[in-house]
Amino acid sequence: MLFMKKTVYLIIPLMILIFSACGSSEFKRTDSGLTYKVHKSNRGSKAVIDNIVKIDIAYRYPADSVFFTNKDFGEAMYIPVIPSEYSGDIYEGFRMMAKGDSVTFKLDALNFFTTTQRMPMVPDFIPMDDSVYVDILIIEIFTQEEYQAYRQKKRDDMFKEQEVARHEEDGLRQRYLDENNITVQPEESGLIIVVKEEGTGPKPQSGQNVTVHYTGTLLDGTKFDSSVDRGEPFTFRLGAGQVIRGWDEGVSRLNIGSKAQLIIPSYLAYGDQQRGPVIKPYSTLIFDIEVIDAN
Repeated sequence: MLFMKKTVYLIIPLMILIFSACGSSEFKRTDSGLTYKVHKSNRGSKAVIDNIVKIDIAYRYPADSVFFTNKDFGEAMYIPVIPSEYSGDIYEGFRMMAKGDSVTFKLDALNFFTTTQRMPMVPDFIPMDDSVYVDILIIEIFTQEEYQAYRQKKRDDMFKEQEVARHEEDGLRQRYLDENNITVQPEESGLIIVVKEEGTGPKPQSGQNVTVHYTGTLLDGTKFDSSVDRGEPFTFRLGAGQVIRGWDEGVSRLNIGSKAQLIIPSYLAYGDQQRGPVIKPYSTLIFDIEVIDAN
C-alpha cells in the first residue's frame, strides 16, 4: 500500500517542472489500460515483483496542482513491487520502469485511492469518476537481500551520527550562549528561559488552554516551524503532554503577555528521535515565544 500523508496544495511547483522538462507530449496506454507518459527512459533492468523501489513521488489533481509529494518530508519512499491488484494499476507501472526512469501515470482515482491506498473514499476535492496524476522517479531498485543490507547500513550510519551528535550537543549549545551573550542560569531541568518582555498577566496554570505565537529554530538559525509565518497562533493544553517537555515547563514560568526565548536541550524535546527533515537527533531547540492568552 502506497503511503499518503496530509493534503498539501502547491500550485505549479518545482516537482511538475522536473517531470515535464524533458517529457514526451502524449500519454500512451498499455493493453491493460494503464495510461502513462514517459519523461526519461533508461536501458537498465526493469523492476520485478518482490523488488523494492526507492522513489520520488508526487500526486497531482488537477494536472497543475500537487497535493502530495514525499519531497515535502525530505525523504525518499521505499515501495515493494507486488502483483497488480487490478488491471492498469501503479504496480504495473513500476514493472515498466528502470533505475533513473521518470514517468507520469494517469490513474483511475477511485481504484487508486480505495484499492492501492486502502482509503475509505476518494479525497473530496477529486470526483470519483476522474483521474489522478502520479509522477514517479525511480532512484534505485533493490532485491530483497540488497534492500536488507542497505537498510542495515543506513541504521549503522545513523547510530554513528547520533553518537557524534550526542557528544557534541552540550558544546554547541554553550557556543550559542557565548556568541549571543546569554548568561541566564538554567532552570533545574536544564531549560534556559530568556525573558525579552515581561507580561502583566498571571502565569498559565496546568490544565488551561494556552495560546501562543512562536518561531522554532536550530542552534545554527535554521527555522523549522513558525506560527507567526502561518499567521495563526497555536493553542495547547498546558501540562497535558501535548507539547514537548521544554514547552510545558517554559510556558508555565511565563506571565501572559510575556515574550521570551526558550533554549531547550534535546532531552526536553525530541531526544534521539529525528523529527522531519530538519530536526536531527540530539538537537537543542530554540523557540521565540509570546504567551497570548490562557483560559
